Amino acid sequence: MARTIGPSRQDQATPFLLVGAMLVGLGVNWLAPGALGFLRPVVDVGIFLVITAVMLGVRTPDMRRAFRSKGKPTAIVLVTNFVVIPALAWLIGWVFLRHSPELWSGIILYALTPCVGWYLIFIDAAEGDVAWGAALLPWNLGLQILLMPVYMWLLVGHVLFLDAGTLLWSVGLFFVAPFLLGWGLQWLILRRWGEATFLGPVKRALGPIKLWALVAIILALFASQPTLKLHSLVLLVAVIGTIFVFFAIVFLLALLNGAWAHLSYEDNVTLTFTTTARNSEVVIGVAMAAFPGHPLVYMAILIGPLVELPVLLLLARGLRRLRPVLWAEKVSVVG
Repeated sequence: MARTIGPSRQDQATPFLLVGAMLVGLGVNWLAPGALGFLRPVVDVGIFLVITAVMLGVRTPDMRRAFRSKGKPTAIVLVTNFVVIPALAWLIGWVFLRHSPELWSGIILYALTPCVGWYLIFIDAAEGDVAWGAALLPWNLGLQILLMPVYMWLLVGHVLFLDAGTLLWSVGLFFVAPFLLGWGLQWLILRRWGEATFLGPVKRALGPIKLWALVAIILALFASQPTLKLHSLVLLVAVIGTIFVFFAIVFLLALLNGAWAHLSYEDNVTLTFTTTARNSEVVIGVAMAAFPGHPLVYMAILIGPLVELPVLLLLARGLRRLRPVLWAEKVSVVG
């Protein structure tokens, strides 16, 4: 059996470092309310640069490859990510968080953007089809850029008031512009220094840069926001529970869709992680610009990865244990 690659120590530490930065920022805020409001422009610039780094690290191969090799499973992934999950996030938020519009909005925003990176690690760890997962990546990236304004207006805009001009500005500044800049830098690096440089020193440098920039940004963000009240923090328990429910339902949907479409184990693994993993790095910038002065929106988004990491690790382990039970016939035939 081929050795699988698990999440690096940095990947495992990232959610805890980000939440730790949030807690330190809240502590500074309580000790000196409003004293660090001057940091807001620094936060905006930092978020723009971090999202550019995220986009820079994403290669965009031929999108037709996914449909050529796996048309039906690819259609299932895209419908799940861009039709089912947005509606599911809105509904789950309504059930559990409708009395807290900011947290409800944060949950919707967290769920809107499929992951464009580390879900491949978990596909590999569970012995899924990594090549198909990579072919799905540009679809997930391109469609979330195109559909983000629609989802923001239809789903989030009916929970918290959202001005159309603010929406366009936030999506353009923190989504479209970083994508174009990141793509341009990627093209320049590949053209001038080659793929070895891009996949080597450039890719290695992006991870630590994004992580520590995000830590600094989140600390400054919460230190400069209006002070949160204690009862608002208590509501975070409800947020964590809501996110667990979201992941449980999406996982069950992946298994049901896989059974309906008669997917192999490898394809079902890829379907599972492509639809469960989210991309909170990108959406936090949109949330900041669209909902200034609503720290609970940002907090709900940041709590997501703290729950997501252990869930994805459990899913990778669980799928491998379920393989001889749910895919026994296929395993025996192959063996």
